[in-house]
Amino acid sequence: MRATRTLVAAVAALMVSCTMPQEPAPLPPGCFAFGVFGDGPYRIWEGGRFRRVVKDVNRADVTWFVHVGDIFWYPCSDEHYADQLAAMNAIRHPVVYTPGDNEWADCHEGIAGGYAPLERLERLRRTFYADPAQSLGAAPMRVESQSADPAFAEFVENARWTRGGFMCVTVHLVGSDNGLDDFPARTAADDSAVVRRASAATAWIEEAFAIARADSLHGVIIAMHAEPGFGRFGSPPGFGGFVLRLREMVESFDGQVLVVHGDAHEYRVDHPLRRGDREVPVENFTRIGTFGSPDIGWVRVVVDSVNGEIVSAEPRLISRWWLW
Repeated sequence: MRATRTLVAAVAALMVSCTMPQEPAPLPPGCFAFGVFGDGPYRIWEGGRFRRVVKDVNRADVTWFVHVGDIFWYPCSDEHYADQLAAMNAIRHPVVYTPGDNEWADCHEGIAGGYAPLERLERLRRTFYADPAQSLGAAPMRVESQSADPAFAEFVENARWTRGGFMCVTVHLVGSDNGLDDFPARTAADDSAVVRRASAATAWIEEAFAIARADSLHGVIIAMHAEPGFGRFGSPPGFGGFVLRLREMVESFDGQVLVVHGDAHEYRVDHPLRRGDREVPVENFTRIGTFGSPDIGWVRVVVDSVNGEIVSAEPRLISRWWLW
């Protein structure tokens, strides 16, 4: 029996080691790192890989961990919110969370529970942003919330903070065309909420760039859920105004601009923003898209706080073991 238990333990250890990435590389001098995760876990069999994401993040030298939304697929119940909040708070680093469409905008779907999206958004805000002035995680950090401005009091989820000469900011833009996708019980309130939320996101990044210029910061890092359509063929209706204004601000900014997002369920690093109608990329703009279900993994982004550069993006995919 003792030999059998030893063999089982050895096999279990081998299974975990085969599905975990290698130890993260030490940070170069003058650099800091942060983590990006999104769009998962969706299914019960992805839970094991997400727990290994948490284990990997907890052993990594990262200053904060950002969840770019879609914390689950369904259901949109209060209990599911509480479970995901507990999972984020199990991470030893500060965790900054910006919502995706799955956890509120798509909750009208029968499989999600048939909820009214705006009611779910209100509940989500009360659950995850009880104190808008600090992040989640086992070691929360102080952040500045857009809700401190009376003109945008409801946007507790939009946060900003600075680190190593970079202004970091989250904006609430989600998939499903930023919540414009139609559903049978859609009302005028749902439509106006999209306009209001997009306007708040635009105002929030305008402020971020203004502060970055005034304080001579190296750059701006923006985290959001949606892939808003940065390419030359234009953005969907829910994002057009935001992307246009973002491009204007990036083009007039001397520093580096990084956008990290989920939604597409595809890891990629590129420079998709173009100058006007030309094929010339905006040189100081970089996009990092993170993994999403059925791939469960995170991206470790290394930033040089001395030279003001994005040094690297390290994909840390958790391999499957059979079905999980």
